[in-house]
Amino acid sequence: MGTIIVMIKLCDLEYSIGERTLIHNINVSINRHDRIGLVGPNGSGKTTMLRIMKGEIMPSGGYVERSRGIRFGYLPQEDMVLRGAKLRDEVLREYNDCLRELEMARENISSDPHSRELMLVCERAEEKLNRMGGYGYENQAQRVLAGLGFTQEEHDKKVEEFSSGWQMRIVLAKILLNRPDVLMLDEPTNHLDIESIQWLEEYLAGYGGAIITVSHDRYFLDKLLQSSNGICGIWELDDGMFRTYRSDYTGYLRQSDLRKEKLVQRAKVQAKRVREIEEFIARNKANKSKARIVKSREKYLMRLERIRVERERRRLRVDFPVAEIHSRRLVELKSIMKRYDGKTVFKNVNLTIEKGDKIALIGKNGAGKSTLSRIICGFEGATGGERQVSSRLRIAVFSHDLVRALDPASTVIDEVLKDTLPEVRQKIRNYLGLFLFSGDDVSKKVSVLSGGEKTRLVILKAMLISSNLLVLDEPTYHLDKESTDSIQHAVQLYKGAVVLVTHDRDFINAFAHRIVEMKGGQIYDYPGDFSYYLRKKRIDGLSDGRERVPKKRPFKSELIKSQISAKEERQEKLRAIFMRGMSGANSKKSRRMFEEYQKLTQEIQDLQEQLDAGVSDVH
Repeated sequence: MGTIIVMIKLCDLEYSIGERTLIHNINVSINRHDRIGLVGPNGSGKTTMLRIMKGEIMPSGGYVERSRGIRFGYLPQEDMVLRGAKLRDEVLREYNDCLRELEMARENISSDPHSRELMLVCERAEEKLNRMGGYGYENQAQRVLAGLGFTQEEHDKKVEEFSSGWQMRIVLAKILLNRPDVLMLDEPTNHLDIESIQWLEEYLAGYGGAIITVSHDRYFLDKLLQSSNGICGIWELDDGMFRTYRSDYTGYLRQSDLRKEKLVQRAKVQAKRVREIEEFIARNKANKSKARIVKSREKYLMRLERIRVERERRRLRVDFPVAEIHSRRLVELKSIMKRYDGKTVFKNVNLTIEKGDKIALIGKNGAGKSTLSRIICGFEGATGGERQVSSRLRIAVFSHDLVRALDPASTVIDEVLKDTLPEVRQKIRNYLGLFLFSGDDVSKKVSVLSGGEKTRLVILKAMLISSNLLVLDEPTYHLDKESTDSIQHAVQLYKGAVVLVTHDRDFINAFAHRIVEMKGGQIYDYPGDFSYYLRKKRIDGLSDGRERVPKKRPFKSELIKSQISAKEERQEKLRAIFMRGMSGANSKKSRRMFEEYQKLTQEIQDLQEQLDAGVSDVH
C-alpha cells in the first residue's frame, strides 16, 4: 500500500436530485486501514455516496480529494452480466494480463539490457504483479473461489452459465484478489449464503486496505468493525443528515436510539421556553416600559436555531392472519427426491411440519432450499417420494418466483385485487397504505417499481390470505432495516407454522426454534434455536450433519503433508527468483521456470484435496 495514509477526503460535499438533498455538507476522511459501515434507509443516498467517492458521479457541491494512484474495488448492488470466459480464466484475467505484460517487458530488456526506459517498464510491471500478490495469486484464487462456494468442477464452467447471484460472487472474487486500496461493497451479503458470509467475514478481518460497506446485516457489520489498525465506525445517511458513530453496528443502534430520545427531550424543553417567551411578548407588546425587553426577545426568537426532531418514517405494518388449525401435523414429506436434467438435487428427505413449528431452512446457495420450499407448498412435484398434507392446510407464500411472476403491465392496486376476497376488496386502499403504497403509488405500473417495492407487493398479497402455514423464501431481500424488522416482528407473532429461507442470521436468531440444514443432497434437523445449531456444529465438529469419519492410515496423511511441504519449498525458491526480477535471464528459461511454478501450484492443490478428503492411498 506504499506510504498512503489518507485515501479519500470529502470536503463540504453536497448532492441533490431536483429539490431533494441527499448529501449535505459532509467533511470526513478515509484512512488506509479504516473500516466503515454506511447505513440508512433505502433511497437515502448510500450508493450515490460510494459512486461520488469513486469518481463515477460529480457532487452538486464541494469536492473529493483522492490520493494519487489509489485503486478502488467496487462491488455494486445491481446484477452484473459476465460472458465469454470460463470461471478460472475470468478470475485470473487481470493476473494473466499482468504476467504477459511482465514477460514482454523482460523479453524487451533482454535484447537491450542497458536501456533505462525498458528497465523502468520492467520494474513497473514487477511492482504491479507484487501488488496483486505475486506468483501466489493462483493459489489465493483457489482459496477465494472455494470460500465463496465454487467447486473445483465449476472452474471450467462458462461464466454465463452461472445465475446472476453466482455471477456477483465471481465479481466479488476478482475484486478481493486484486487487493484494491479501498474496497467498496454495496450490500455484499445479498447474494451469499451463511457459510460464504462467514468466510467473507474472516477474509476481511485480515484485509490490508480500507473497507466501506453498505449493509443492514448486523452480524456482518459487527464482525467487520471489531478491530483494525484504523478507525472503525458507522456512517449514517438519513433524510439529508450525515452522522458518524465510533462503534460497531449494535452500538450504533443503541447510541442512535439514545440520541433520538435526548433530541426529543431537548426539543420539548426548547418548545416550552419558546412558548413562555411568546406569551411574554404577547402580554407586554403594548407596554412601553417593557418595549426594549420585548424587542430583545423578539430578536432572540428570530436568531434561535430550532431543534429539528427527526420526522417519524412511515413503517411497513405487517400482520399475517391465521386460519383455524384443525390438526397437529400440517405437512409431511416422506423419502422425497428431486432431480433436474439427470442431476440429483436432494434425496431421501423426510420432513414433518407441525402446528407451531418455527423452522429456518438454511444451506449453501444451490443446495435446494427454494426447490424444497416449492415442494412443501405443492407448487412443484417431487421426482420421488410422497407429500401428505392436512385437509385444511392454508399456505401463504413469499418467493422471488412470485416477484418475477408479477404482471409488469398491471398497476399496484390491480395486482393486489387479483384473487382477493370481497371483504378484503373493501379495505384494499387501507392495506396498501400499511405497505407504504398511497396516493398515486397505487396506480404505478409494476414495471416501474423498485426491487423493494415489488417485494412489499408480494408480501402484501401473502398477508391478505388467512393461513396456517407461512412459507417465506428470502423475504427481506431488497428491504431496509425498518421493513425487515416489521416482517421479523410479524413472523414472531404469527400463530401458525413458519418455514423461512434466509441468510439473515439476526432474523433466524429472533424467531427460529428449529434449524433444518440442507447439505450434500440431504437434510439435517436441529431441534433448537440458531445459537444451539452453531454450538452443536462447533462442539461436535460437524461438517455435513454427521460426525466426521476418522481418517484411515494417518501415516499417509503425514506423507501427503511432507510432499506438499517440499513442493511449497520449491515454489518459494522460484518465487524468490521471480521477485528479484529476471531481466538478464534467458526468456526460454524464464518461461520454463514459470511453467514449473504453475505445475507445482496444481500438484499442491491436488494433494491438498486428497488430504482434506482423508485419502489413505497415495500414488
